[in-house]
Amino acid sequence: FGSRMQQAHSSFLNGLRTVAGGIFNMPNEYFVSKYDRTSLPQVMDLIRWEAGKGKVFNIFKAPILYPDHVVNGKKCFKNWIVIAKVIKVVICGKMSLYPKARGRPPPYTKIWQLTNCTPGLIAFGVTSTIFVLSPDQEFSGDGVGAISSIAYHSIFRTVKKFFVVKWTHQRIKSVVEQINGYVFDGVVKTQPSDDTPCTVEHVTESLDHIMAALDASDPDSDNELLEYVDLQV
Repeated sequence: FGSRMQQAHSSFLNGLRTVAGGIFNMPNEYFVSKYDRTSLPQVMDLIRWEAGKGKVFNIFKAPILYPDHVVNGKKCFKNWIVIAKVIKVVICGKMSLYPKARGRPPPYTKIWQLTNCTPGLIAFGVTSTIFVLSPDQEFSGDGVGAISSIAYHSIFRTVKKFFVVKWTHQRIKSVVEQINGYVFDGVVKTQPSDDTPCTVEHVTESLDHIMAALDASDPDSDNELLEYVDLQV
């Protein structure tokens, strides 16, 4: 994962940085690779990063994943529009965020005949979101931020496992359908598969708490995404 992200830096991540201001409603200059984002509390607060604590970074404590940037277990990933925009840049190009733009190259959605997001693609979107908001200037080969010490490879695996394990849960299906609806122009071609494969790896205690909260919630509710749970560090 780290090597692939590093190889994609010049094309995808740099392209993502040029439109990040529009995604996060901030000046684009904040997301230039060499910009000192540690001097911007409004950016650091979105991922709740603190100097010296990157090694214990908790993805489920990142306010950017929640509506109004308020951490609340029952609304984890409900700020889906940010993730969806990042994914759209990945597979449709940065100009796809501007519907009236012309002369765009064929998107990967057409070349690869993509119709739905996978757990891996969503995890990639979340990981890329955290990276662009981080103090890091480039993606290192080992998948750990040189400045932030954030283990991006762990974020990727944790988020992927979460979506794979809960892929058929009604609340997660609702999140995925909303992401698909934006990325694929409002048309959800197929329903998520019940047998999506995944290699399960070690994840944080917060992941277990979030998934336990989903298990304890009412599976018949179509509107509420996640039940509340106090996330443990």
